[in-house]
Amino acid sequence: MHDRSKPARTRIGRRARGLWLHVQPIFLFPGAAMSGFGALLATDFATLSATLHAAAVCLAVYVAHLKDGYVDHYVRGEDETNPLEPNEIRIAIGATAGLFAGCLVALWFAAGPIGTLLTAPLLALGYLHAPHLDTNPLTESVDYPLGIVLATAGGYATQTGTVTALALAVCLVLFLLLVAINVMLDRLDYRHDRRVGKRTLPVVLGPDRALQVAWALVLVSVVTLAVSSRFGPLPRSALFACAVPVSAILGCQLREPNPERLVALFIGTTYAFGLALFLAIRFS
Repeated sequence: MHDRSKPARTRIGRRARGLWLHVQPIFLFPGAAMSGFGALLATDFATLSATLHAAAVCLAVYVAHLKDGYVDHYVRGEDETNPLEPNEIRIAIGATAGLFAGCLVALWFAAGPIGTLLTAPLLALGYLHAPHLDTNPLTESVDYPLGIVLATAGGYATQTGTVTALALAVCLVLFLLLVAINVMLDRLDYRHDRRVGKRTLPVVLGPDRALQVAWALVLVSVVTLAVSSRFGPLPRSALFACAVPVSAILGCQLREPNPERLVALFIGTTYAFGLALFLAIRFS
């Protein structure tokens, strides 16, 4: 436990440092970015609705980070330090959840029920990630991608009041690709996860078979995009976005990168893929 006899200024500094430590912008910003991505897919753009939705997404992700920090340090003992005491983490989670609820109420009035209902599950996903969803190989692989596609669909719905077949097709393509990347990421932690009894897909299937699953998911994502472009609801020009993941696949077959570079390659591929898909849809 932390020393409560320390001066108030020291305690405030520790708490502020601990709260900021759990922000983790590298994981927080993609959710907000995909919220904006979904909103910008719509023909008309309402700044207030988009801002409220992006804020709600960030708050849900922050709850996930706070809960992960608590579980990793105080339950599993995986992290050596956490500046926040357990009760401080609980208070921070409660306060963040309250702000999230406020965003939902404002979003209901600004954008309607569909966008709000798509956003609400994000808090549950964030809170339940550890130590519940991350202990099962299926839910551990899909929870973050599911959160990203909910952010995308919700961002779109806040602008249109609905979710069209086009938005659903985009979300499905991205979901499959993101699950593949999640499996690739879990391969990096294979030895650690196996040692602590964490049942990720690479732990259950083995790293090599898990990679095969990841490649299959990438291919299914590409095929889904191709079919959606050929027969609708995506425009024909969206088919050209397939060149991004296909090029990455071919490059890996010619010269297989190490696991770290493979993950970095496909994270970069996802950004380029998303940009190509966005341009194809908006300017078709």
